[in-house]
Amino acid sequence: MFESIQGEGNVIGRPSIFVRMYGCNLTCSWCDTKYSWVGQERAKEGIDYARMSSKQILQEISEFDASLVTITGGEPLLQPVEHLIKSLVNAGYEVLIETNGTIKPSKELRKLVSIWSVSPKTSNAGFSIKYNLEWLQNVRDYYLKFVVVNPREDVKEILSFLQQRNIDHSKVILQPDGTNEDYVNALRDLMDFAKEELQLRVLPQLHRLVWGHKRAI
Repeated sequence: MFESIQGEGNVIGRPSIFVRMYGCNLTCSWCDTKYSWVGQERAKEGIDYARMSSKQILQEISEFDASLVTITGGEPLLQPVEHLIKSLVNAGYEVLIETNGTIKPSKELRKLVSIWSVSPKTSNAGFSIKYNLEWLQNVRDYYLKFVVVNPREDVKEILSFLQQRNIDHSKVILQPDGTNEDYVNALRDLMDFAKEELQLRVLPQLHRLVWGHKRAI
C-alpha cells in the first residue's frame, strides 16, 4: 500500500491510495509488475506478500489523505475483495479496480465500484484470450486500456476487438509498453501513428515518465 498520483487512464493525475493484491491468472510478456505474480506457486507469506484483513487494510489506508483508492495487482479479482470494497465505500472512499477483464465481478462489486479500469490483453502479451465484457454495461463507469508494442500490428487487432464487441471508442485508451527502455520514443511512435490513422486516445503512464520503471511510486 502506498499513496501517489494515478498515472494512467481517465483518472490520470489524481492523488490515489494504491492497494496491490498478490497473484495473477496471466503471465503477460511485457508486465511491469511481475513481482506481484512471478513464482506465485512458491510464494511465502511475509516474504512475497502480507496477508491482511479488510480491517487492517482500512486502518492503514486511513493514514493517507487521498479519497480515491485504486485496487490493483496482479489480478485483484482473484481475491475475495467484496468486504474490503464495501468497507471502503462505507468509509467514504471512491474505489477504482484495475483488472485484466478475464474474471466477471459479482453483482455486488459492480454496484459498489465507482470506476473499472479494464486492460484486455492482445496477442502481444504472449497468448490469446476470449473475452466476455458484457458485464461492463451494468457498471457506473469504465474505460479500457490497451498496451501497444507495435502500433501498426497491435492497433489493427485492437480495432477488431472493439468492433466485435461494439465498444464505444471514447472508452478506449492506448498506451505504450511500460517496460520499454526507450519509453519516450515508444510513446512518440504510438502518437505519430494515432495522429495519422486513428480516432483513439493515446495516454502515457505518467508515473513512468516522471519516475521511471520503479515500484511503489
